[in-house]
Amino acid sequence: MTLRRVMAGCLVCAAVAGLGLSQLDRLREVRGQLGFQAKRLALGITLDSNIMIPMPDGITLATDLYRPRASDTDLPTILIRLPYGKTTYGEALRWVRTWVPRGYAVAVQDIRGRFGSGGTFTPYADTVSDGAATLDWIAAQDWSNGRVAMGGCSALGEVQLMQAKAGAPHLRALIAEGAGGAIGTGGASRAYFAFFEGGIPNLAAAYGWFSANGGKTGDHMHGVPIDAAEVIGQLPTGTLVSRNRSDPTDYDNFLRNFDNTAYWDALGYLKSDDSFDTPALHINTWHDIGVRGTFEAAALMRKRAVTDAARNHQHVIIGPGLHCDLQAAFAAGGVGDLAVAPDSALDLDAIYASWLNHWLLDGPLPRLPQYTYFVNGADRWDSSDVWPPADVTMQTWYLEPGKMTQNIPKAAGSADFTYDPMDPTPSIGGPICCTGGLNLPAGPLDQRPNAARHDILGFTSGPLSDPLTLAGNITAEIVISTDVPDTDLVAVLMDIAPDGTMLAIQQGALRLRYRDGFDDPAPLLTPDDLVTATIAFPPIAYRVAEGHRLGLHISSASFPRLERHMNGPGLNAQSDTPRLAHTTVWFGPASGSALMLPVQPAH
Repeated sequence: MTLRRVMAGCLVCAAVAGLGLSQLDRLREVRGQLGFQAKRLALGITLDSNIMIPMPDGITLATDLYRPRASDTDLPTILIRLPYGKTTYGEALRWVRTWVPRGYAVAVQDIRGRFGSGGTFTPYADTVSDGAATLDWIAAQDWSNGRVAMGGCSALGEVQLMQAKAGAPHLRALIAEGAGGAIGTGGASRAYFAFFEGGIPNLAAAYGWFSANGGKTGDHMHGVPIDAAEVIGQLPTGTLVSRNRSDPTDYDNFLRNFDNTAYWDALGYLKSDDSFDTPALHINTWHDIGVRGTFEAAALMRKRAVTDAARNHQHVIIGPGLHCDLQAAFAAGGVGDLAVAPDSALDLDAIYASWLNHWLLDGPLPRLPQYTYFVNGADRWDSSDVWPPADVTMQTWYLEPGKMTQNIPKAAGSADFTYDPMDPTPSIGGPICCTGGLNLPAGPLDQRPNAARHDILGFTSGPLSDPLTLAGNITAEIVISTDVPDTDLVAVLMDIAPDGTMLAIQQGALRLRYRDGFDDPAPLLTPDDLVTATIAFPPIAYRVAEGHRLGLHISSASFPRLERHMNGPGLNAQSDTPRLAHTTVWFGPASGSALMLPVQPAH
C-alpha cells in the first residue's frame, strides 16, 4: 500500500477552504455573534467591549467585560483568557451565557499577540505576568469583590495552570478543562503543549493547530487554504507549516527544542520546582490528547502547594469522550466505537456552581473526592483519594508469538516486523484533536482494519473467565533489537469482543532514543543491541467483560496522528530520507517482553 493510499484511506480534506476561514465560515461567525448578542440582551447582560488593559511592559490586552445588568457592585469574576478570538469563540461565550445570569462578571481576554491584543504570541510566553496584571486590574475595579476564578478548556485551561504558580492573591480558584498540555518538566510525560507523546510529535494536532492558530500578531489570525491531506504527508515534517504559511509560527521551534528543557521552562510550562497556591478542578476525558498531563499537573500542584487550600483541593474529574467534548459522549450515547449510557452523565454545571460559590462567595465547601472517574465499559463513575486507586495491583501479562498470558514463558522466542516510513501504519482513532482541515476520527475505535498489516505484531489472550477492571497506568516492557539507529514503538491495548471487534482501550508510544528517559537520550542503536523500551500509556479506567479477550498491537507508527520516524540518527523533523527498519521483539522466561496492567478488584 502506498503512502498516498494510506492518506486517502484515513484522511478527508476539509470541504471548504482547508485551514483558512472561508467566506462561509466568516458568515457563520457573524451569524453566531449576532445570535449571541441577541441572547445577551435577552438575558440582561451588559457588555463593555475592547477594554485595553495595560501590561507591565506597556502592551495592552483587549478584554470584553460582561456583567449582570441588575447588579453593578461586589461582583465575583470569572476570567477567560484565550488565543481564539474573544468576540466569536463559542466556548468563551458559553461561560458568559451560563454564569453572568447567576451573578458573576465574566471577563474574556485575547491573550498577547492574538486578535485585538498587542504584542507577539508564543505559547505561552508572558502569560503569567499578563494574567497577574489582568487579575490586579479586575480586583481594583469598583464593581469587583476582589475575587477571581479562571475557566475554560484546552489553551484556556493551560494558561490557568500556569497562572496558579504566580501567587496572585486575587486568583481564588480554577476550572481547568483539557489542560494537560500545560505540563512541562514537572511531569514524566514531557508533553509540552500536548505537542509530544513519548518524545514523538503529535503531528496531526501540532500541524493542524499551528497552521490554523499559530499567527503571532493580530494581523495574522487565520491560516490559508491548504489541501491538508496532501500536506501532512510531505517531508521533512519540521517545515510543514512554514512551507505552507508565509508568516512565522512556533511550530518549527517546538519540533527543534524537545530536548531543550530551558526553552520550555522559559515559556512557562510547569516545572518540578514550581509552587502553587490555587485550588483547582482538573476536568478531562480518557481520550483527550493531554489526559496524562492532567493527572501529572494535579499531582504536581498538590505536592508543591504552599497553602492547605491548594494542597487539599486539586480535584480530578475524568469522563469518557474526546478533547473539550466533556458531555458529548453522553449526549451521543457513545464515543468512537465505545457505547456510553446517556443517563450516566454528571451535572458538571452543578459541580462548577458549588465550586465557584465557595471560593468566590463563601458558600459551603463542596464535598469532592480527589479523583472522580468514569469506568469505560461499565458505565459507572468511581472515586478515589489517590491515583491509582489504593486497591489496584499490577498484573503481568507475558508476551509470546501471537499470544499473551499470565504464565511465564518456558522458552525464549522472538517475532519480527518491518516498518517502512513510506507506508506507515495508519492511525485508527486514539487521542486526536485540533487537526484543522484534517477529518481524522478520534477516540476508542475498532482496530481490525490494521490487524492483517505486515508491520504490526499482534498478541491475544484467551477468553477472560471473569470481568477485568483496569484503573491506573498501563506500561509495556518491550525487549527489542533493530537494524536502524533509532525508531518508534507504538502499542495499542484492545478489548476483543466475541464477535471479533478489537476496541482500543488506550494507546501508548515511545521514541527509542528516550528509552532511558527524556533528560539524557540513550545511545543510538546498533544491530547487536538488545534493549528494553518502557511504553507508558495514558491513564485509563476500563472494564473488560467476561468472555472477552485482551489484545495488543505493537508497531512503529500511528500516522498521521504521530510523526512517522525516518529511522535515521539525526533530528527526525529535518529528515526526508526514509530507511526500512527490521525490528525483532524478544520473549522469554528471564527478560522477555511483558504488559503490566493496573487491575482493580470487582466492585
